[in-house]
Amino acid sequence: MSSSASTPDTLIAPTIDKGPSAEMRRFSAGMRAITALLCTMLLFTREQQTGFWGTGVLLAYCLWSCWLLWREASGRIQRAALWVYWIDVAWSCLSMKLLSTGTMLLVLTLVNPVVLTSIGYGVTQGLLLALAASAGLLLDSGSERMFGIGVGGLQGLPLLVVLAVIPATAVFARPMSALRRRQVLIDELETQLDPRRGLDPICAELVERLRNSTQAEVVALVLPSGLGAPAMIASREDGSFRAKIEVHMRLEALLSHAPPCPVSHVIRRWWDLRPRTRLHADLPMPDGLSGPLAELAHVLDVRCLHVVPLTRYARQHGHLVAGYAGARGAPYTVCALASAAPELLRVVEQATLVDQLQEESSAHERARIGRDLHDSAIQPYLGLKYAVECVALRIPPDNPARAEVDSLAELVNGEVAALRELISGLRTGNDRGDNALVPAVRRQVRRFAVLFGIDVEIDCPDSLPTTRALASSLFHMINEVLNNIRKHTTARRVWISLSVELDTVRLVVRDNAGSMRGRQGEAFHPRSLSERAEELGGSLQISHPDGLNTELAIQIPL
Repeated sequence: MSSSASTPDTLIAPTIDKGPSAEMRRFSAGMRAITALLCTMLLFTREQQTGFWGTGVLLAYCLWSCWLLWREASGRIQRAALWVYWIDVAWSCLSMKLLSTGTMLLVLTLVNPVVLTSIGYGVTQGLLLALAASAGLLLDSGSERMFGIGVGGLQGLPLLVVLAVIPATAVFARPMSALRRRQVLIDELETQLDPRRGLDPICAELVERLRNSTQAEVVALVLPSGLGAPAMIASREDGSFRAKIEVHMRLEALLSHAPPCPVSHVIRRWWDLRPRTRLHADLPMPDGLSGPLAELAHVLDVRCLHVVPLTRYARQHGHLVAGYAGARGAPYTVCALASAAPELLRVVEQATLVDQLQEESSAHERARIGRDLHDSAIQPYLGLKYAVECVALRIPPDNPARAEVDSLAELVNGEVAALRELISGLRTGNDRGDNALVPAVRRQVRRFAVLFGIDVEIDCPDSLPTTRALASSLFHMINEVLNNIRKHTTARRVWISLSVELDTVRLVVRDNAGSMRGRQGEAFHPRSLSERAEELGGSLQISHPDGLNTELAIQIPL
């Protein structure tokens, strides 16, 4: 898949499984303290002989729960810890082991830590904690509950129900866990993405964060290419980058078949008869949807796809695609992305507005600079132009000086035309350099040959697909190379080749200084040219193809 690199600055991957939120932790700490105090009072009232260890466990847990509540209320705890909920379960199991009455009340205290662990750390951690709680109940082999299971009948039924319900609470808390993940994802997008950075940087960081948070192999944000918006892709191997226009249009063509609701597609084995495409809405399945989605999965090199449309006011503004190498993918990804889609679209629209405001501000500034240049810089050149033409009219045609004055007048006219083209580009905001670079280089070559007597041949197309900034940099490079040849060599002939090869501008300059001297010149590496090429993401190489003459090659990616 073709792409052009556009890697953002260092990103901090968002962490989803970081425990319950601060509000949930404070609520949990309050419930823990209330439960500890209430259970302690009830057990002291009903227990005939608590014993030293039983009393110590109850009082220690009360003090510990009150200390945690104070720490949470004062904001001294910044992050949740999983081991806190394991202590809650261990206290309940130990209390049931040491006490002989009121143990069914303590069984209920196992539900709260299991549910909070499932919400904050995922269902897997919740199930582990629930299984540990059930094992703690079963290890109490000397209690009446275990005796009821041993004799059978209805006496052991309550404990069997409890042993089944405690792990089930972890599974029942799964929707709350998915809801918390979606909320964390939205909160991180709101707090960590700054739309003032512009559309491309925001989209690059957005897909990278989404890929990290959803644990996907690849995440793509495909915005309308007709509006100049990017198609940004983030993968595990390549990071985030902007897709080329050909890839962008292909992704748009495939996504045009997607319905206006979240949809999932899985590439299954031939023997798997389950549906491959699923709509996450009560809508009819469009005809021929599986084909484009299967091709999209092939383009992104994944087996499972989740496609979420970015829609506002019944108008579609692009798609968000998450791909997984496995046949299932993360089960909560579709719901999380669908819930976060309005916020994602809001961030993208704000970044787009920032770019538009910057462009409008730049347009006003360019127009102002263009007016200033027209009123100040171009007027002296016009005066020089008229003066040279006046001198030329006073010199007879048969005078040898007439040819030199005519050449000077031609150079002045060329510079005036170049200034007018530059000012026109500033006023119109046209950043393309197609109509400016090649004529400017040809004029510079003719002037160089006339002024310094060095024959220069140039081979270049009529236009080059470059921006105005790149065209300006290339023009200065050519001018600097010619000046270096004039100052540091005895060359009397120069060949310049300017072309575009595989999305790369290639500039090659060769002179005949080695042939003039009869030997190869000393090693020379122009630092300024090398630094300018590196700033543009290109490279500079100096070689001697024939063993005598020097050839300088500069390659700059478009």
